[in-house]
Amino acid sequence: MKRTLLVFAALLTLLATPTVNAAAQPLTDQYIASIKAGCTDALRGILRVQKSEAVTRVNRGHEYEALLKLVAAFNSRIVINNRDAPALTSTAAKLPAKFSAFQQHYLDYADKVDDTLEVNCKDAPVTFYDKLTLMREARAKVAADIRDMNVLLDEYQNGLNELKLRLASTGDTR
Repeated sequence: MKRTLLVFAALLTLLATPTVNAAAQPLTDQYIASIKAGCTDALRGILRVQKSEAVTRVNRGHEYEALLKLVAAFNSRIVINNRDAPALTSTAAKLPAKFSAFQQHYLDYADKVDDTLEVNCKDAPVTFYDKLTLMREARAKVAADIRDMNVLLDEYQNGLNELKLRLASTGDTR
């Protein structure tokens, strides 16, 4: 059990650490041996993460899609009511592209996970490590997209708050 936790911690460390170019720094024999020794547990860990992330990605995707529809509907109302809200329209224009990037990066990440799981890590530990590195880089892109979406949604919320204050100060309730 303790060994499994150590291997899983090592896997998580690999996923969270900055990217290292394997070609620039060849793996030592000791490191290759440790990859072989712990790769079965690492593969199990990747499978667990893959299953839980698939559900999370679908749920997050649905939430983003619902939010995009609400933003589009609200921006239409702004235009219909002849309101000036450039912060809202500017932010809303960026959301679909970022959502599309999130979707594409997630599909790429899922492919990289599948590629990693296909490697026989005991027979090809360096290939496994390289695939794991590519998977980690792809996962970092997905995480960056999520952060960017959250920033854009926060900006939109701030724009809504400003519009609300402006309308309240003028007494306009249209």
